[in-house]
Amino acid sequence: MRSYYLLTAWAFLAGAGIPFVGVLNNGMARHVGNPFAPTMMMFVVGLLVTAGIVLPIYGAPNLAQLRSTPITSYGAGLIIGFYALSATVIIPRLGAATFVAFILIAQLVTSAVIDQFGLLGMAKRPIDLLRLTGLAVIATGIAIIQIANQRSTAA
Repeated sequence: MRSYYLLTAWAFLAGAGIPFVGVLNNGMARHVGNPFAPTMMMFVVGLLVTAGIVLPIYGAPNLAQLRSTPITSYGAGLIIGFYALSATVIIPRLGAATFVAFILIAQLVTSAVIDQFGLLGMAKRPIDLLRLTGLAVIATGIAIIQIANQRSTAA
């Protein structure tokens, strides 16, 4: 049970950092004149930090391991690159809350589909009425927040 709390705290911290990706990258974009260089630099810094943690503990994967990895597994890099560029461009225009609201809805729907069908080797976790109700409540809350955002920007 202790690991559950540790993992949920970790997930919370990771989620709390998500809005800062676009905000911090936007700050750099204003200085360098485009949204692409900050995204690249974010990945350079991320690579250095990750390598500094992972390499001493686990070492680097060898070429045979990398070749045997399905090509689809490398798609995560494309997805996170697209996300980071999107956050950098969209957050200054729509705001962090609006961007994250749309991201959250997309993540909830996509995650539910992955769980329902056990896509990409994940365990099946069928969507029952209780889970569907929870998703609807979250989506309704996000919609209410967006309505409030629209009212406050219109005033």
